[in-house]
Amino acid sequence: MISVRYKEFEKKDYYEKIANTKMKKQNNCTFEEYYNNDIKTILNNYSLSDILIGDFNKLLEIKRSINLSIKDFEMIKTFFNYDKTKINNSSPLISKLQPKISKFFQENIEVHTCYYCNIDFINTFKKDNETKNAFTLDHVLEKADYPFLALSLYNLVPSCYVCNSKVKDSKISFANFSPTNKDFDFDERVKFKSFITSLDLQIEKEDDFNIKLIEKYSNKYNKYIESLNLNNRYDYHKYKVLEMIQKRKEYPDSRIKELSKLTHKTQEEIKQDLFGIYISEDLHKRPLSKLIKDISEELDLI
Repeated sequence: MISVRYKEFEKKDYYEKIANTKMKKQNNCTFEEYYNNDIKTILNNYSLSDILIGDFNKLLEIKRSINLSIKDFEMIKTFFNYDKTKINNSSPLISKLQPKISKFFQENIEVHTCYYCNIDFINTFKKDNETKNAFTLDHVLEKADYPFLALSLYNLVPSCYVCNSKVKDSKISFANFSPTNKDFDFDERVKFKSFITSLDLQIEKEDDFNIKLIEKYSNKYNKYIESLNLNNRYDYHKYKVLEMIQKRKEYPDSRIKELSKLTHKTQEEIKQDLFGIYISEDLHKRPLSKLIKDISEELDLI
């Protein structure tokens, strides 16, 4: 739902974090050294940089071009070891990298809400002076099927537990609509729309209307919406739309003009303060921000 945009310095730092990992059972050589000496030719000579920090289109290219034998598949799965400390006592054996990657995200990547649904906060927090996080890292391209992409930055989407583990349908491929893809345009194509069900065409309570995600001129994201069960999940949050409508009744244009004069803010700024509107680039900062923005525009609340 919300685009993930990894910055250049974040990509550089991520690469160094993984590439410099020491492999104790391989004479303490680095992950990068072992890759270049023993893995690279098996993966069609793609550089470790291509694998770890290549953009999503590069990952799709790698996915299409690599066809591993059973033996090589097991060896690659062992090397790109995301979340297992031991795989059949095979070698090379390194510590699982999931804790290191998770720690990198919580210390270096700005994470506020789930990029898949924009419903829940997944921010970091402190407990007993130790930083914790509320996010999971979802593999867009399944690590079980494509183990050589298990550590790839652009294959990782910070998400909530519900999206990652409870609703996301593994039978529906996300290869065509990953939030890490530069071509991911869900926010532009798909908008929340309200549908009045009240016989007198008034919205006074939640039963008076429905909300639904509607895509213009295509159905590119239908499977995305279906997989994450977004329409059903957002039905619970109709209260937010009702709050916005009621607040607008309490603050007509005349009142907004008065507040503008009192605070020396523009009327647009007053409306943004009242309704909590976020621009597209900031949608990831607060839960339900896309819902609020879309409905505000539709009902001319701002």
